[in-house]
This record gives sequence, C-alpha cells and structure tokens, in this order.
Amino acid sequence: MAVASILTNMPDLRAAKQQIRGQLLQLGLGGRVVGMRTTVSVASAVSSAGRNVHAVGIGRKITEGSVDGTPCVRIYVVQKLPLSLLSPRDVVPKEIDGIPTDIVECAPAFLLSKKKPSRASAAASAPPTCSTNRRSRQRPVVAGISAGHRDITAGTLGCFCQSTRPGDDPTIMFALSNNHVFANVNQALPGDPLFQPGPADGGMFVDHFANLERFVPIRLGGTLSNKVDAAIGRILPNTAVDAKICSVGSISGTVAAIEDMVVRKHGRTTGLREGTIDDIEHDALVGMDHGDPSVVGLFEDQLRIVSSGLPFGLGGDSGSLVIEGSSTRAAGLYFAGPEDGSFGLANKIDHVLNELQIRLV
Repeated sequence: MAVASILTNMPDLRAAKQQIRGQLLQLGLGGRVVGMRTTVSVASAVSSAGRNVHAVGIGRKITEGSVDGTPCVRIYVVQKLPLSLLSPRDVVPKEIDGIPTDIVECAPAFLLSKKKPSRASAAASAPPTCSTNRRSRQRPVVAGISAGHRDITAGTLGCFCQSTRPGDDPTIMFALSNNHVFANVNQALPGDPLFQPGPADGGMFVDHFANLERFVPIRLGGTLSNKVDAAIGRILPNTAVDAKICSVGSISGTVAAIEDMVVRKHGRTTGLREGTIDDIEHDALVGMDHGDPSVVGLFEDQLRIVSSGLPFGLGGDSGSLVIEGSSTRAAGLYFAGPEDGSFGLANKIDHVLNELQIRLV
C-alpha cells in the first residue's frame, strides 16, 4: 500500500492510537517496562505480559517478518507471546474501530549519551578527517562530532543555529544538541561550560567552546508528555566554527518526515550511518537513566528509525541531526534507542525549532 494511503487514513489512525495508548503505556509505566528484558521463563513472561508495552505508534503491519503495507496502530512490547499463553485481559484487539493493530517486539529505548569511554568501528571507507577524528578536539568546530556539558560523558553536536526569539541578536551562532547532552537532563544552569570534545573523550577546561544558553525542560515521571530533548549553547567569541556537518555538508533547510524515508546522520560514536523511518508518530516511554529504570520520560510524536544493517546510532550519538538521505534537509534530532542500535528515536525537527525558537544555519 502506498505511503499516500497512510497519510489519507491518518485521522483514523491517530484516533485509534489515542484510544489504546493511554491505558497500555500507563500499565507499562506501572510495571517499570523500560527495565524489562526478554526472558526464557514462560511463567515470568506471562506474568508481565499485561505491562510490557513501552511504545505505541503508526506504521505498516508486519506479517511473517515482512511489511505487508497495511496501515496500522503498532504496539511495541518487550516480549511477544502466542495468544494461547495470554489472559483475555492482556490480548490487544486485532482492530480498533476498523483500524488494524500490530504487535512489534523490541527493546525499550534509552537516552544515548555515552556511558563510558570506548572505541567503535569507524563508519564508511575512507572517511573524511573530521569523521576519523570525531572524538577529538577539532578547530574550527564542525557538527556531527563529540561534545557535551562538563558533567556528562559525551554526546554529539548536531548542527549550528541562530535564535528567532524576540529580542535576541539573530546573528549570534549557537550549537544544537539534546538537553541530556548539553544540559545534563535539566540539571545544568545557563552559562555552564560545554566542551568539544565531550569529557568522555578527554574534553576539559581548555576545550570549552560554548556556554549553555537554554534548553527545553524534560518532564520526568512518564505521565506528562515531551516533544523534544533539545538544548543550545552559545559559541564563544574566540571559537572558530565551520557551520557544516561532518561527512554531510551544509544544511539546506528542513523537511517533514514520511514513512519509508531514508535518512542519515553523523554521530560521535558510529559516524555516518543510514536508516529508514518506519513510524512517523511514535509515542514511547524512554529510560532516562541506565542504572535506574524508574526514571522515565514520555515522548510523543517522535520518529522511529530502523537500522540498515549496521546500527543507526549507539551511545554517544545523541544530539545528531537526522537528515533526509537524498538531500541535506533536516528531518529530526536523534536522542534515544536500545543498546543494540536496532532502532533509534528522533524529535521531529519542527518541534525542535518551535520549542527552542531557533532556525538552522
């Protein structure tokens, strides 16, 4: 079925998603779903079946491992079980007001700043110097490389931008990344130093390249929704900048993401990677602390990106700008995914621009 048919049916798909989302995500929140993992114990899997939904979205139905093209409401679970093992109360209806549903098994997403220093394989053959050295200090500063608040490990500087907030100087240059990369999940203060590279990559006082300007607070607890994980830092006057993204080049505008859109990003850990958007209105409970699954944020209207072979993103790639594969137009801001990198989540770029009051450079 063509993408156009999904867009045509979007009002009905959204209504069906809203019907089921509140109840299932609330149950998952109560069951600490972001801390769950698949298990070989049938008894354990069955006992948690009613509380293992961590996301609900809109995509195409998957039948016997292949996408069959039918627009549906997707329910993402930690572990998928046969109907014969489920209590009737835990069975998701096959349709909601005529809209098909589909159960997709995958791990819950977590924020993707780097937990500890490590080395990963470089992306692509013969990468440019900025990619080979993406975890090192680079001057002039480019986007798509290691950066972060002084109190985190490391994330990615997504791109450069300017403020559209009334009263702000529209010529001042800022760096864009995630709240959890530049503002340490709401704990930082405006004016705090940002390092390039990030602390996990050796960044220290002499690598101070920007100051935290502002961020959109993340509402924790899993009941109040968030649209973005985003922050900007004001580039220091004496810091040279090349307003391009490593391996990508200059941004040429923005684009509204659609299902099956091929996208790419350049991040601190995996470099240049490609993926495909398979869910355009993804609502998910996202783990905010790898050591404490009770710390959760609810993110609504996100993009879900599935990997094309190699992981699209891993820890340390948070903050990468997601770019349309056939152009240099921005589609989103990468921020979360499971540890295996099988998929990733990104804020829609329009939400980022509107909530931070910025325009991309």
